[in-house]
Parts: sequence; C-alpha cells; structure tokens
Amino acid sequence: MLDRLPWAPVEVLDASEELFGADLFPFEWPPCGEVHLNGAVYRPVVFTARMFVPPDGDWAPVWASMRALAAEHGDENVRLVVWFG
Repeated sequence: MLDRLPWAPVEVLDASEELFGADLFPFEWPPCGEVHLNGAVYRPVVFTARMFVPPDGDWAPVWASMRALAAEHGDENVRLVVWFG
C-alpha cells in the first residue's frame, strides 16, 4: 500500500529544515506548519485507514461481507482480524 503514497520531495524537506531549524519529516512539523517552495504550499497530511482502503477499492468485497454480517448479527458482533505472516 505504501507505494501509492506521495512522498515529500527532498527539496521540501531541505526547505523545512531551514524554516523549522531541524531535520523533520512533515508529520513532525509544528502545528499549522507549511513550507512555501516554487509557488507551491506543502502541508503535512495525516493519513487515515479510509485513505488506504477506500470503500470502493480492492477491499470492497470484504466491506460488503462485513456489512452483510453486521445486518444479520449486529454491528457489535462483527470484527475484522487480519494476519500478516
């Protein structure tokens, strides 16, 4: 999944180091921190689970199955456990 994420260009990281006085990744920037570079504004984005697995993406069949199970057994009785091994 991480290959689909946009990464900050090195130029932005260098500009942020000059601006904030430390070598920081965007998620470490101060609150409301942003970097202006070459006419663009860069702001950190906090990724959510929904961004990684959208309802209409590759996991759509899983979400559909979970909705069906929840309709039959109730929301509180449905869990998704994923094993990466």
